[in-house]
Amino acid sequence: MADNKIWAPNLKEALSASTSNKPLYLQIVDAMAQDIASGKLAIGEKLPPQRQLAWHLDINLSTVTKAFRQAAKQQLISGEVGRGTYVLGQSAEAELFLLKQSAEQTVIDLSTHQPAQLLDKHSKDNALELAIAKLSEQAGGLSEYLDYQSPSFVAELKLAGAKWLSELGYPISAQHCLITNTAQNALMISLMACCQKDEVVLVNELTFPGMKALAKQMGIKLYGVKSDHLGLVPEALALAIRTTGAKVLVSDPLYQNPTAVSMNAKRINDIKAIISREKILFVEEYVIGALSDRPPISADIQSQSIVISSFAKAISPGIRFAVIAGKHPVLNQINQQSHATSWQLSPLTAAIAKLWIDDGTAHARTKAQQQEIATRFKLFAKVFHDHFTEQVIPFCSHVWLPVNQDADFVAEQLELQGVRVVPARVFAVSHHFPNAIRVSLTAAKSHTELVKALNIIKQSGFIESNEKS
Repeated sequence: MADNKIWAPNLKEALSASTSNKPLYLQIVDAMAQDIASGKLAIGEKLPPQRQLAWHLDINLSTVTKAFRQAAKQQLISGEVGRGTYVLGQSAEAELFLLKQSAEQTVIDLSTHQPAQLLDKHSKDNALELAIAKLSEQAGGLSEYLDYQSPSFVAELKLAGAKWLSELGYPISAQHCLITNTAQNALMISLMACCQKDEVVLVNELTFPGMKALAKQMGIKLYGVKSDHLGLVPEALALAIRTTGAKVLVSDPLYQNPTAVSMNAKRINDIKAIISREKILFVEEYVIGALSDRPPISADIQSQSIVISSFAKAISPGIRFAVIAGKHPVLNQINQQSHATSWQLSPLTAAIAKLWIDDGTAHARTKAQQQEIATRFKLFAKVFHDHFTEQVIPFCSHVWLPVNQDADFVAEQLELQGVRVVPARVFAVSHHFPNAIRVSLTAAKSHTELVKALNIIKQSGFIESNEKS
């Protein structure tokens, strides 16, 4: 809304006859709600001063004041002394408008990290239908999954989890596995078992948003360890352990989120040597890493680490299934709290996960994702062939692109041009972070959509060239 115009309801046109008998202040509130729902009043827009609106409508100031007070109660607006009154984003009317916007928008969303849609238009992904049909054929049918899971079913899930991890290159027995619904929940209960409020936990200086959210919830302090093109810098990790007294390191060393960095063999050995020497607990986040075709780096230091993985990125985010595994004593502590682990599971989705592991569907879907990532990465490399080489941008399901201006500004401008990405600030542990954006190659619904979005990003002129990065 232009600065020389003020919002003011047309009470005769905006309100129906059925509402015209309402008190005048409520008619103003209703008109405000309608204008928010229609988009005439934008989220975050500043409303005119109450005295100015009263003069414009030729009504008493007290009526407008009463209307603003009621609108605030309905969470339509919020006022701050010295700043004015603004339209709230959490009002029901505002949320409805945003839903309408999202349904109509043409923005290509490359901000979320999710498995790619299988693109064979001549066939349907019917794995879920087949799983439901197979479970329905069992003696008890599907009705048994309406109840709490039995101890024997939980034991079967642990066996399935151990089998899945073993297939990923992390051989471990079922007795050293715990099953829960998501990697985020697995990480939360793991840290709750070994961290107190205000304790320091070491992470990459750019870490996944779920880790930042969890730290805020738990009141723990994150310390970002310096990283380079090969991941955590060994000397920086050793120094951080000594200076902070931290007892826990959380990191995703393969297909790191957001930088896509993957440690080489020497860096892995250097990091594991420090973990062993300093006797720090290493929580390896192996969710996107499950797509790397490489085993968790902590496979041979199971007594000093735990691995967390899930179906979310490699198989399906809708089948909520996650595993915590390792031989560290913290697993015994977590195992005492079944309400935080196996009780969180939906028996039906857990049964589907177990079936997919047992019949090879989980493995097949992971391989299909890896093949699709390879195809999409080739499309990326083709569009940006004059910007980056494989040595600069590691093969991954997402890419980390340095930009030549403020990353938040770049993300805003790209959204205006029709592509949504994530700026570095979202992943930063400290106030210092590079100008870069994360682009998820697997988020696009098709190859055509991905190429279109990548071309928009390239032609924007914001991306640093290989020589500058």
